[in-house]
Amino acid sequence: QLLQPERIGVKLSEEFQLHPEQSTDAIVIHHPEATYFNAR
Repeated sequence: QLLQPERIGVKLSEEFQLHPEQSTDAIVIHHPEATYFNAR
């Protein structure tokens, strides 16, 4: 329910796997102490 994969044409199985298999999902949460940095 939270992800609503059908909005973008992805199906969620009873085992909570995304179909097609190449699909990617994420839940991004902001943390107030988070900072951006550059890796060199």
